[in-house]
Amino acid sequence: MTVYIESNFVLEQALEQEQCESCEALVKIAGDRAIRILIPAFSLAEPHIALMHKGNERSRFIPELRKHLSELARSKSYQKDSPAFTEIVSLVIASEDRERAQLESAVDALLNAAEIIPLTSEIFHEAKGFQAKFDMSFQDSVVLSSVVGHMRASKPAESCFLNRNTKDFADPNIRDLLDQFGCRFFGRFDKALGFIEAHLRGQ
Repeated sequence: MTVYIESNFVLEQALEQEQCESCEALVKIAGDRAIRILIPAFSLAEPHIALMHKGNERSRFIPELRKHLSELARSKSYQKDSPAFTEIVSLVIASEDRERAQLESAVDALLNAAEIIPLTSEIFHEAKGFQAKFDMSFQDSVVLSSVVGHMRASKPAESCFLNRNTKDFADPNIRDLLDQFGCRFFGRFDKALGFIEAHLRGQ
């Protein structure tokens, strides 16, 4: 079974979101060589950029947060909560370092268990066509082109594409394109894990 993932799979783990345990389980299965996980090289860079943007937003937000909490602390009704206000600010500041460390850990695990789809000029050329045809973002078109290009070249007997970005990949024409290669689309990592585990049990 060939399993294609992209950047939101990595971010799910880095941000410890609701389906992160399913992602970790899939990486472990890949590490045991029961499945192949492939990720576009482009999708290993995107999570770092996403966290950088989140960090910039927090840097702009923290002074405003401090200002409002300071005003609240002047009120007798909230003075007893002042230590909690300080803790909130510290938590927001510390969250950036925590997420960055978790991202590095997730990427390291993938580098040990997954295969990387290199970014080539052919992928960029096809991505331009996908961007216009499916009215999708440049980033999504590069991911789709990477996955389709790999399937076209390797012709996996069974494959699936895991992507929580169902809003942009819900286009029936994109699903039809994936169907041409026998590739199932999953918008939830836990659903994909259940399918893959059932598939492995049936082998």
